[in-house]
Amino acid sequence: MITGIKNNCLLDFETELSLILNTYSNEIEKAKKIIIFIEDTLKKLTKWLKNHVFETIQEEIKFFKEIKPNIVAKLIFYKEILSLVATLPIDKTKKVKHFEKKIDAINQFHRKNREFIKYIKSHSSHFDELYFTRKKYKDLFLNDCMVINQDAKLCTSHDYLLAEVIAYELLVLHIENRIDNLNQSCAITPNQIHSNLHWTAKKIDLIELIYALHEAKVFDNGQADIKEITHVFEKAFQIDLGDNITRSFIDIKNRKTDQTRFLNQLQATLENKIENDLH
Repeated sequence: MITGIKNNCLLDFETELSLILNTYSNEIEKAKKIIIFIEDTLKKLTKWLKNHVFETIQEEIKFFKEIKPNIVAKLIFYKEILSLVATLPIDKTKKVKHFEKKIDAINQFHRKNREFIKYIKSHSSHFDELYFTRKKYKDLFLNDCMVINQDAKLCTSHDYLLAEVIAYELLVLHIENRIDNLNQSCAITPNQIHSNLHWTAKKIDLIELIYALHEAKVFDNGQADIKEITHVFEKAFQIDLGDNITRSFIDIKNRKTDQTRFLNQLQATLENKIENDLH
């Protein structure tokens, strides 16, 4: 039964993982130890899974939607951390660019899998039997090609994709903290900008504008960091945009219609002004 693997493996997994996290301070050494540990855990899980028969479809869905993806997600996360740290440049500015490049890749992943991520985030379940059970027949158009090379007893069409979603959420938070730490030394102090202006529109509107300006490369010939630009706007307009503007940008991208809503409003307003002045 599923409770057996929970008691014998998953609880031990969390305990051992915490022990490794508390034992090693070096980031690379810690990541290596955790990767070895998780791969060993997955080997045991694989052996168990090959001979296990789930009593109900609900049990199978629970395993492939809640249990396995959360273990695999940690493996993906720490492999990504190891890769990022091992290839980290020495120069601080290049380090920020290095981290931002990874965030851009994660954003592409989100765009590619937007509908599935919405399905997960909305706690939907109507496709669970299709996504998280090992049926012999599935819709060929919905299957990921990589499933062809995997043992059908060990995976479903979407359990690894869900693990990636979980892992990349953790990775974005980790990278944002790293970027914040790098930018602290060049952060703007309150005395550097004197303004009585206050931003009175929505915060998400300002974030939309900041991303547009950043992508247009209008500051420092495109070399300015998005965090630095954000700090300037926060100080200039006396507003706190919070620590996670990347997550806000993901919300903008996930809009079903009118993704650049604020920019469209600005354009329409300015065009109306020009039109009225001509008459």
